[in-house]
Amino acid sequence: MKKRALFDEYARDILEHELFQQGKRIFSHGAVTIYEHSIEVAEKAFSMIEDDETIDTRCVVRAALLHDFFLYEWHIPGWRYIMHGWAHPAIAAEKAREVFGISDKEYSCIKTHMWPWTFWRLPRCREGWIISWADKQIALKEALLRRGRRRTLRDPADFTGVQEISS
Repeated sequence: MKKRALFDEYARDILEHELFQQGKRIFSHGAVTIYEHSIEVAEKAFSMIEDDETIDTRCVVRAALLHDFFLYEWHIPGWRYIMHGWAHPAIAAEKAREVFGISDKEYSCIKTHMWPWTFWRLPRCREGWIISWADKQIALKEALLRRGRRRTLRDPADFTGVQEISS
């Protein structure tokens, strides 16, 4: 059985990174931040593979944490709001590669995590399927439960402190 310490070992540099920490200020689903969502997806994916020695655990943990590493507020009406579902996996994959030097397999898992929404980007490995499925489960839970809170759109000026990386 894989231990929580293994999860922590693979996740530590990401969780402590200042840009990943910015996800605490960007909302994902309902009142849940990208930071919270990404950790929940990584923990869910990790729990799904805990007893499977054939899965690349490092890849699953790191790609799951970085699957939404796009670093912009997408709830503001405009191009990003309309195209976010289709565009953010590729943006997150590029930014994760730029900041964390992720592997090609991790890159692929991030880029394909929105399948079937991005039907032209089918996961190419078991790790990618696991991350995609974990993301769907957590996103559905977050969207349905909304943690008992309602969030309203915020003014774009609220995000001036969020550093955006060009890809």
